This record gives sequence, structure tokens and C-alpha cells, in this order.
Amino acid sequence: MGVGRVNMRRTRRPRDAKATAARLADVLRSALGAVLLITTSCAAAPPAQIRGGARLELLGEAIPSSIDELFTLFGVDKVSADFVVVVDTSGSMSQGPTPPYPAVLKAFLSLVESIPDGDNLSVLTFDGSPNLSFQGKISDKSRNKAKDALPATATGEGTDIGSALDATLRRLERADSADVQTVIFLTDGQHVPAPGSAFPTTSGPEWDQLRVRADQARRGHDTQVLGIGLGEQGAGGIELLRQVFGNPEINSLPPDQLADFFRESVRRSQLARLATLVDKELANPVTVESKGSMPLEPTMDVDVVVHSNLKKLPVDLSVSGVTATNADGDQIDAELIGAKKSQIGPGGSETVNVRIEPPVKNPGFKVPPVTEQAKFTIQLNATYQVLPKDLLARVSGTATSGEVQGQHSVDAIRTYGRSVREILTLLAMVLLTLLVLAWLYRRFLQLPKLVGVFVVDSAAAPEKSVIQLKGKHHRITAKDVPGAGGAKIELFTRRGKPKRVFARVDTPPFFEVEDRRRERVVPEETEIRVNRYRLGGGRMKYWPKEPERTSDSNDHPR
Repeated sequence: MGVGRVNMRRTRRPRDAKATAARLADVLRSALGAVLLITTSCAAAPPAQIRGGARLELLGEAIPSSIDELFTLFGVDKVSADFVVVVDTSGSMSQGPTPPYPAVLKAFLSLVESIPDGDNLSVLTFDGSPNLSFQGKISDKSRNKAKDALPATATGEGTDIGSALDATLRRLERADSADVQTVIFLTDGQHVPAPGSAFPTTSGPEWDQLRVRADQARRGHDTQVLGIGLGEQGAGGIELLRQVFGNPEINSLPPDQLADFFRESVRRSQLARLATLVDKELANPVTVESKGSMPLEPTMDVDVVVHSNLKKLPVDLSVSGVTATNADGDQIDAELIGAKKSQIGPGGSETVNVRIEPPVKNPGFKVPPVTEQAKFTIQLNATYQVLPKDLLARVSGTATSGEVQGQHSVDAIRTYGRSVREILTLLAMVLLTLLVLAWLYRRFLQLPKLVGVFVVDSAAAPEKSVIQLKGKHHRITAKDVPGAGGAKIELFTRRGKPKRVFARVDTPPFFEVEDRRRERVVPEETEIRVNRYRLGGGRMKYWPKEPERTSDSNDHPR
């Protein structure tokens, strides 16, 4: 979460009580207005649309809005740079009605003061030969020493610009040189080398070699070369920088503008450092690198994860469409589900919902089971814009927008059909269920059939001595039992009581039950058991099954 800086200063307490009350009222009104503004903004832009590793604040406070905020975000003050200051100290710098050297001394002090701690400073003075007067990292201890790097007056003889450029390249060629380098070269005259100089003229192989070395030294570095011509002579020698560095920035300034120019040079160095960091940040892509497995179905909802590899800056994501193909490269139906625009925080991710409809056929019934596998590739038609767009364009020439790279792969699988064991198990369960249902029906719902026989005493014929009970209802009258007269009984069964017989009589005592003690029982409804019974004047005995007959008698044992 970005946190804005708050600068707090101690002020004297106002003596006027009315002024204090008025100021307090203004503060309260401002606070109330801020609360209302935040509340309204929350209703207009729900935080759920902003996702990522670093949560972005509403109203855009977390998105940098100035160059200084970018400095803080990228930690520019922690990135060191090189400054190489080359000053002509020949006698001409102190001559004339308005000599430039005193202004150079004064401006140099402001330059040293404005260079951040940790930056490396090299100070070269030259006349007929170069001299390294200071070399080291700027700190509280070394800063005062660096301010004394220039002599109090310029009294040298000659102006060997070639040797000064050679010494400058040696500072840039250091093994520990920084990525960002700034060269500030000041002179007021022409190239006037001393006798025996390695650069006796303004051209030749020695100058060509300087150009080769300059190209090599600048390779892999962001090097700014600033040449300043001083004095009223036009400082034509400053143009020699073009022979070595190709495209230096040449300026002709009055001495009183040097201080501002030096401070601006430090600012430009910071911007160059920021540009280097921003370029590295913008080199990080926004990609789709997700994959997943899911069941193969006619309609599949897939979560495609878009990841931002940027570590400092948020991006706006815009998805315009989607394309899906199978393993053979054939396109299948696909559509976006949900929002098409969102914002991703630094290092964060956004899930894009995609619905695909592969041509999945109905497998039908298969024995044994069959496993089907498929692979699909989803390509988002999406672009991203790194924020803040306009501010980054002022810092770097690198593109701040691009296309989302990468694809989402889906491994789909389904197994259909039944094994032989499953089929047999299913059939066994069905059969068992039917048996249980049949038993329950016969046990609790179906009326059981009558069982047993009545053996009639004194039957008119042997074949009429046994009354076989059949069906679920049976009526016995005088036709079946001699001597029964008008008596009759109805035999029946009850649900849930198989192999049990019940009798109902119309009017007792026409049906009597004789127990073993010869006691008469005359219920209106009774259960028939193994016993002798009297129906009117006739007698008979109930047996659960027909007993075997003897050859000499129709009577049966009791």
C-alpha cells in the first residue's frame, strides 16, 4: 500500500483565541469534506475491482503523481552515479574584465553540495597537463574535502584539451564505474598543448583512439557529456568533445548561470537513474502462465490467471476477446464471463473467467469403463497499460503498454461406463430390493391364505369328512357339517399374521369351542387353533394340515 508523505512543522501557538477557533473550524470542515469525498468514491469504485500484491488506494493516492514520488518509489537515492567534473585552470580563466574562474569556484561549491551521498565524484583540473584533484564517494566527511578540489586561482600555462579528455576517459573506464555517468567539461579557450603533448594537433590517430575508447566506455552505461564554453573568446576548444563523444551537449553560458546549470546537471543525473530503473521495470511483462485440470464436460468454466511481473507499478488490464483450441489446433467455442477491464497491483494477479464448449459427445452405456482425455489451450486477446502513463512517458522512452503474453492450458478428463463387477453388484442390489419388497408386501400388506382342515364327525360320506380351507375367506354351514342347523361361521385371515386362521360367528352359541376341560368359550370372533369345535349340533376338529386317515375309523386322535 502506498503511503503519502506528510510534512509536519512546528509553529508557534497563535495568541488570538478567535483566530485559533476559526482555524480549528476550517480544519474540521476540511476533514468532513474529505470523509464525504472518500465515502462517495468508495460507492463509485468498489475495492473488489482492484487486486494484486499491493492494494491500490482509492482516488489514486498509491499511484505516483509526480517525478519526486517516482524517485521515492524506485529508491533513486540508493542508486549511485558517477560525476566527472573537468575544469580548465589555465591562466586565461582568471584574466579579463570579467574572468570566469571566480564564478566557476562558487558554482562548483553548489555542485558538490547538491550531489547526493553515495555518488562518486572525480574532479580533474587541466592546463598544459591534467591533474586528478579529488576522487571518492560523497559523504558528510568527504564533501568538505571535495569542495577544496579546485585551486583558489587559475594560473596554469597551456590548454591541452586532448590530454584532459584522455584523463576523463580513464575515470569512465574504471572497473567500479556506475551505470549512470555525467561528465561536465569547462574551458574558455582553444586547444593549446604544451610541447611533447600526446595530442599536438586537433586531429589524427590519437584522437581516433579517444573516440574508440569513448564508445567502449559508454557501452552499457547511460553517459551524459555536458560541455560548457566560458569567456568572451567563444571557447572553440569545447567543440573537440564532439570528436570524442559524438553527441555531447555543448553550451555557452555566462558565468553567473553556472550554479543553476550544475544543480540541473545533478537533477538530470537523478532522472537518468530513474529512467534506468523504470526501463528495467517496464521490461517485466504481463503474462498468462496458468494451467489446470478439470472434468471434461460440454460446458467448462475456466479460471485464467493473468500475472503482472512488474514489481513497483500497477497496470490496467483490458481483455477484448478469447480464443480456444483443442490439441489438434481446431478452434472451439469460447467466451468471456464477467468484467473485461480491471487493475492489477505490483506483482499481483487477476483471474479472468472463460467459458469453453468443446464438442463432447454422449458416450452412452459402456462396459467396461472408458477414459477420455483432452487438452485445450486458451489465448486471451488482452492488453495492459502501465500506470501512470503520462508521467512515465516523461521519464523513459520505453513503451508503457503491450500485449499479454502466454497461454492457459487445460487438461480435461472423464471416465464413463461400468465394470462387470459394478453391473453384477447393481443386479444383486436390485434383486435383493425386490425380495425385500415382496417379503414386506406379503408380510404386512397381502392377506395370507387360509391353512388347515376341519375334520367333521359323523360325515355323510368319507369324502365329506374333511373340509379343506382355501382362499382368504371360507364359510362353513350345515351343508358341510351335519347337525349344524342354522349355525354358520366365516373363516378369514389377517394381514401380518400368516398361517393363522380366525373365525367370526353371526349369533352365538351356534359356534362353540370346547377346550380340553370341556369348558365352553363363546366369543364373537376367535382364533382357530388345534381343538374340537361345535357348530350348532355338529362337531368337528381343526388341524393345521390334514392328518393321515386310519383304515378302520373316520375318527382322528385329539
